[in-house]
Amino acid sequence: MLRSHHRGSFLVVEGPRDKTFFDWYIDKDACKIIVADGRDKALDAFQRLQAPPFDGVLFVLDADFDTLEGRSPPSVGVIFTDTHDLETMLLASPAFEKVLLQVAQEDKVRKFRDQHGDLRVHLLQCAKRLGYLLWLSRKEGLNLKFKDLKFSKFIDEKTLVVEPAEMVKVVVNHSQRPDLKSDVLLPRLTALYDDGHDPLHVCCGHHVTEILALALRKAWGTNDAGAFDGPMVEQMLMLAYDEGLFMTTQLHASIRAWESQHPPFIVLRAFRTPT
Repeated sequence: MLRSHHRGSFLVVEGPRDKTFFDWYIDKDACKIIVADGRDKALDAFQRLQAPPFDGVLFVLDADFDTLEGRSPPSVGVIFTDTHDLETMLLASPAFEKVLLQVAQEDKVRKFRDQHGDLRVHLLQCAKRLGYLLWLSRKEGLNLKFKDLKFSKFIDEKTLVVEPAEMVKVVVNHSQRPDLKSDVLLPRLTALYDDGHDPLHVCCGHHVTEILALALRKAWGTNDAGAFDGPMVEQMLMLAYDEGLFMTTQLHASIRAWESQHPPFIVLRAFRTPT
């Protein structure tokens, strides 16, 4: 039905924030964005479009834990993010430092760096433990709930250090799963830990931005807790990210490669080459 109104390409993404990100980069005359409302629904839509084949549709999805588990995209028509998701891509870029310059306090940042080292590394190490718990939940079908989680219940607001046992307890209680015992889950969680895992693939971006918001309210700044949360941080990171940074990513290269292999379909607008 959409094809009857648009002869160009379609870019399918998981959620509204992904759409907001790509709205700035697509050629709006040549490409329309479709929000699938979740990764599973997007992959289901991809399968449905294979028989008969529907040309000109590109899916950009979160890599999630697929990279860690050795799974590649199922087709050239599906592209994964460079890291766990778009949010971790933003956090891995200089957009992170740009946000800190705007909303962190220089003296607090300097003191924290002197005591704990690189801020991004410390932030990701903090979120990595929660990422492993999410991974365990996915692997074992535990259906643990992470939405609306109170991160301050298990993260030290001054040091951003996570207490694993307390984290498991808080998430289990938040998930209303009294059948899951923390002392049983903790060893299974610990077994997943591997220093060789890239934290940018282990960490869920939404978790990291919530922890970053916590840090910018306490350890790295004094921003108002009522207004300064994960979604606000994500918005700031997106605003601090620009096409020059996007052009350095594998995601950008993969989309351009798809365009070259599927003429006349275009997804991205022409970018000015950095001088």
